[in-house]
Amino acid sequence: MKKYIVGLIGLILLLGGCASKNEVITEKKILSPESVEIYDVSVDNFLKNANNGRKLLKDFPFVSYRPIVGFKGKFSDQFYSKIDYRYKFDNIKNVDFWKLRTNPFAEDFIYVLPKWVNEFKRVSNDLFEDIGYTYNLSDKEQDILKWWIGEGGILWIEGGIYSTRYDTFKKNGTIDKVAINNKIRQKSANLKFFDKPVHTYIYESKKIDSINYEPLQLNYKTKSKYPYFSDIKNLQIKTDNFLTADFLPKGDYLLESSKGKPLVSFIRYGKGGVVFLRPFEFQDKRFDGELLRWRLIYWLMNRMYIKDNGYQTVKDKFDNNKVFTLHNLHFAYKSSKLTPNSVKLLEPIVNYLKFHPNTKVRVEGNTDSIGSRNYNLLLSQKRANSVKKALAKMGIAPNRIYTVGYGEDKPIATNKTAKGRELNRRVDFIIIRK
Repeated sequence: MKKYIVGLIGLILLLGGCASKNEVITEKKILSPESVEIYDVSVDNFLKNANNGRKLLKDFPFVSYRPIVGFKGKFSDQFYSKIDYRYKFDNIKNVDFWKLRTNPFAEDFIYVLPKWVNEFKRVSNDLFEDIGYTYNLSDKEQDILKWWIGEGGILWIEGGIYSTRYDTFKKNGTIDKVAINNKIRQKSANLKFFDKPVHTYIYESKKIDSINYEPLQLNYKTKSKYPYFSDIKNLQIKTDNFLTADFLPKGDYLLESSKGKPLVSFIRYGKGGVVFLRPFEFQDKRFDGELLRWRLIYWLMNRMYIKDNGYQTVKDKFDNNKVFTLHNLHFAYKSSKLTPNSVKLLEPIVNYLKFHPNTKVRVEGNTDSIGSRNYNLLLSQKRANSVKKALAKMGIAPNRIYTVGYGEDKPIATNKTAKGRELNRRVDFIIIRK
């Protein structure tokens, strides 16, 4: 009996010891720090898909009358695996404009897709304003969006407004085609975008009977004044909508039909711009809708942050430098020391350099004209050196960073106003291909 009692006590002690051990392990788990992602959500998603060209394509704003299921794309697996260009994008309805205000590099593209006619808010003849209010953007958010475009962002707008066949039915079951036609025309007439007249292409599905319409299909042979787009030969629009009006402002027509009808329009604004295109099919391998979008992505990304009046092709991007400008880097008064908040603002530049390891950067310091020229030259050089030191601490190899101070010699605005001087106090980052 003694044996059993001793054995039972030993078992209880053993179990107690295990419980204590488990409690210690649990405590360690609770006390250990969590792994927290430091990137924005958009950048985080971008990083996760960084080696998946097909996934990048699938998530971009490509309009199709069919759901994107098991998307294979027009090209071979080798094509998608070799895509080394990265971009960040978001639907306009999901953009955090207040964050974009302090970090304009959080998005490369913001896109707008076709909108049902009853949801489209026609508040004025200004299409930019109409789009803003359609997506419930405040006046301030619209200002931020326009500022962001000027800083190098691309607003990508596909299509326009549409109605379904059910919009044509009256309560008694009869069709009132005239009413919905008038609504489409009323909401799309006499529009302007950035003071440029907007042409709307209205097309209607073919009637089968008193209830049904067959899906509309439009085919285009294409041409372009730019050789870069010359291999895009055939485009197609397919839609189940009853009536559609596509927006296409007067601008630089990158692509036209063989009969001279504009198909893709680009409006330059500051360092960036707005591209309009009709919602071409991209899942049919007989047509070039996917190729068109890849071409546009590369074309527009190559143009971003480049201070010139011309265009660059993919080949040209190795001969041209990208220019990132930060106006809101702050230093201590009459000092070259960066403030802690300003160090955080360097993260987009650091991310860019990490995504593009075969690049170097030239940090250019600039000042306003307050003080002597020699003083400003010295101060701007010290501040550029301070930025280099901060970039190095954030993981960029010092041998990839060059610095130069221009003082007051490269103003981008007048020094006679406080606002102008604020713009001149800036740091430019010139990205250089190795």
